[in-house]
Amino acid sequence: MFGSELHVAVAWPPRSADQAELLALEHVLSTADNIVDDPPTPFPDYAGRLVNRTHWWFGWD
Repeated sequence: MFGSELHVAVAWPPRSADQAELLALEHVLSTADNIVDDPPTPFPDYAGRLVNRTHWWFGWD
C-alpha cells in the first residue's frame, strides 16, 4: 500500500490559542507528512488554523 489518510470530524475543537497549541503538538508528534513535510508548516500557523476547526486530516506516504 502506498500512503494512508485519516479524516477526522471533531465535536469539540479547540476554542483558544492555548488549546490549539497543545493539540497542534499532538498532531506534529503523529509525524503525518501533510503537517511536517508537505510542505513544512510553521507551528504557530498550523496551531492557529485549528481554532474552531471541526474537520482535520492526516496523510502518510
